[in-house]
Amino acid sequence: MTSSKNTKRALLASVLSVMLCCAMLVGSTFAWFTDSVTSAGNIIKSGTLDVEMKWADGTKSPTDTATEWKDASEGAIFDYDLWEPGYTEVRHVKISNIGTLALKYEVRIAATGEVSELADVIDVYYIKDGDQITDRTQLNDSNKIGTLTEVLAKSYAAKGNLLGKKGETVNSDIATIALKMQESAGNEYQGLSIGSEFAIQLVAT
Repeated sequence: MTSSKNTKRALLASVLSVMLCCAMLVGSTFAWFTDSVTSAGNIIKSGTLDVEMKWADGTKSPTDTATEWKDASEGAIFDYDLWEPGYTEVRHVKISNIGTLALKYEVRIAATGEVSELADVIDVYYIKDGDQITDRTQLNDSNKIGTLTEVLAKSYAAKGNLLGKKGETVNSDIATIALKMQESAGNEYQGLSIGSEFAIQLVAT
């Protein structure tokens, strides 16, 4: 009986010793090699979409520093009410991206009110890179985009792309737009108008 009790005690002591060793093993501290990489200063910020349109007299050089550029949002680019056969008006139009986002733009010509047949005899010319027009002979079929009637029916007259502003560097396009009344226009076109007025719109996305 005594031998059996001693055996049980020895077995119990052995089990307790094993459990104690396991607990000590689990609680031990291990050393590992470590490394990490941190990217700090991350920013999420929206850019700005900002475009402006200015115009100047098309009979002067668009690159001449003396050429006066006017804000197109403050008045009409074409404003004359005594048109006659052969009469021509030429304007330089400068489109500038003064925002930080690259953009694509469209130049649209739209009339308000009913458009009369006068638009059938007004030819529209668009010179993409701009040019000084001092003589009507410089306007020909190579830069003609149609009659005003045809241009008004289109979704846009011209389009392009501009990069965003970087510091003081502004990306711009200069085009020359000319309107000319056909020499063949007869008496039936007297006293007519293109709607009540028409607008030249710059739309950027």
